[in-house]
Amino acid sequence: MTKYLIKRFSHTDLDGVGSALLLPNVLQEFPEFADADYLPVTYSEPGNEGTIDPNVESFMENNTEAVTHLFITDICPSLPVVRKLAAYCQEKNIQWKIYDHHISSMEIKEAFPENARIAVMDETTGLKHSGTSVIFKELLKKMPTQLFGDEKWERLARVADCIRCYDCWDWQANPTAAYKEEAKDFNNLFYFFSSEKRIELMASVMVNGLSYLDQYQDIVTAMQEKEADYIHGKLKRAQFGTLADLRFAYVFGEQYQSSLGNALAAMEDPETGEVVDFGMVIVGGGVSLRGIKENVDLSVIAKRFFNGGGHQKASGGSFFKQELFIKDYAAPSDEEKLLLSITNS
Repeated sequence: MTKYLIKRFSHTDLDGVGSALLLPNVLQEFPEFADADYLPVTYSEPGNEGTIDPNVESFMENNTEAVTHLFITDICPSLPVVRKLAAYCQEKNIQWKIYDHHISSMEIKEAFPENARIAVMDETTGLKHSGTSVIFKELLKKMPTQLFGDEKWERLARVADCIRCYDCWDWQANPTAAYKEEAKDFNNLFYFFSSEKRIELMASVMVNGLSYLDQYQDIVTAMQEKEADYIHGKLKRAQFGTLADLRFAYVFGEQYQSSLGNALAAMEDPETGEVVDFGMVIVGGGVSLRGIKENVDLSVIAKRFFNGGGHQKASGGSFFKQELFIKDYAAPSDEEKLLLSITNS
C-alpha cells in the first residue's frame, strides 16, 4: 500500500493552528492514514498582503515532494487560486480538501462542493463552526460536544470546543458557554508567545488537554490586568467615522485586537447618541473588525473594502488604494494625519 505524504496549509490564529494540528490526530482514525508522513504546515495570515494565495501558488510552482494529500484548514484561497490548485492536484494525482467555516468562503464550496467542506453552523446542534469543529464534523460526523464522555476523544474534543468557543465568540455572546474564561485566556496566552512557541503550546495542549494551561496561570493573571489597562486607555482615544453608511469607532492598536475591537463595537457614538455599527482596530496596514449588531455583516464590509473576509461579527483585511484620511490621536502630534487606503470594489 502506498504510504501517504500529507501537506497542510492553515491560518495563524488559535483556530488555524489548532485545526492544523488536530487533523493528524483525527486522520489516525482511518487505517490508511495510520503510517502517513506530514510535511511542515504552511501558515498564512488573512488579508491582502498576507493571504494564503502566494503560499499555495509557491507550493504548486516549487514542490518536489511526492505529496498524496493536501489539506487547507480555517482559511481559503481565492477562487482563481483554488481553480489552479484543483488542476494541479488532478495532474499530480493529489487528493485535496478544504475545511473552513467562514461565510466569505461559501463561493468556494459552491464551485467545488466535494473538495471544499465549508460549514458556518452545525444543523444538528445549532452551534457555530470553527475550523476545528468542521474537521470533527466532516471526518468523525460529530461535533466536539457530542464526543464528551468518549474516553478516546474527550481530551481532543474539549480542546477543540474551547477553541471553537473562542473563535465563534461564544465565550462572550453565550452566557452559558462552557469555556467563558478558559477560551479567552487560552487565546491571550497563545499570542503571548512567539509564532514558533505558539505551535509548541498548541501541540502540548493537544497531547495533555486543557489542564496543561494551568501552569501558566501567573502569566494569564498578569495579562488580564495588562489587557484591562490597555483597553481602557485605548477607548479614551477612540475616534468615529462612517463607511458604507455605517458608523464605526476606531483606534490604532497592536495588542488585544479582538477584545479591543469588541469594546469599540459597544461604544456610543457622540454624534448620533447610538451604539456604533462596528469597531475597527487598525494594525499597521491591516484592520480587525468587530461588531455586536445582528443587522451588520462585517464579512461583507471586510471583503468589499479591505480585500478580506471572516465572520458576520468578526472579520479582517488590509488597506490599499482608495484614500481615506483619519487622525491618529495616539501619535506624537495630535494634528498629524495618517493616509490609509482602501478599495471600494
